[in-house]
Amino acid sequence: MNEAAIKEEASGVYDFSLVPVDSLPLVWNGIENFLKKSASRSGGRTRLEDIYYDILNSQAHLWIIFDTGNFKITGIQVTIFNTYPTGKKMLNLEHTAGKNMQDWIERGLEIMTKFAKDNGCDGIEGMGRHGQWNWVKGRKGWKRPATFYEYNFEDDK
Repeated sequence: MNEAAIKEEASGVYDFSLVPVDSLPLVWNGIENFLKKSASRSGGRTRLEDIYYDILNSQAHLWIIFDTGNFKITGIQVTIFNTYPTGKKMLNLEHTAGKNMQDWIERGLEIMTKFAKDNGCDGIEGMGRHGQWNWVKGRKGWKRPATFYEYNFEDDK
């Protein structure tokens, strides 16, 4: 057969979608590899099945990042709410993984900030690879105590 291969063209425009719990099985095959890599870097703290069940039980939120031109999933974000004994509530960026992050990280931070504020959070926090710090290090209010980073909304005032 001499048919030309169809090449998927990326539009370079990315958006985020919060995945409803009942849709988790529909997207799982498309995101499992992103999460597998993230879980393997947890030092034995998290397994793939733990992430799945946390999302399924509404203890975590799954976001997919997709190219709006071809709807191909290019990344994921898993978030959870952490409420501390002091009452401080933070949106935790639990797992971030994907391709072409430089193309969607700005949009992602906007969406995560809005989601956090809409849910009464005092800020956003995360812990990850040293390289992830590069995405937020030049932003007002972000700090990195060790490999932990945070953005307190009160610092933005």
